[in-house]
Amino acid sequence: MTDFTGGPGFLAFVFTFALAVAGVLLFRSLAKHLRKVRGASSTSSDLREPGAAQAGGDGTMRQVEPGADGAGDEAGPGDQPAS
Repeated sequence: MTDFTGGPGFLAFVFTFALAVAGVLLFRSLAKHLRKVRGASSTSSDLREPGAAQAGGDGTMRQVEPGADGAGDEAGPGDQPAS
């Protein structure tokens, strides 16, 4: 029998290195997209309409009461005072 002294070789090294580089690039892309989503969610809370559903802190959806944020409390042209 002959003794095998070789290893996986250069091709295995290139494949492993390419896989590691692809993983790093994928992670950086994911982090970039998460930053973009977090930034959009913080600015969209200022633009939210009364009565729209929004996520609560526990992951559930809740209904936003009109006027709960102070917006829309002014009387409009068609509003009449209650008598």
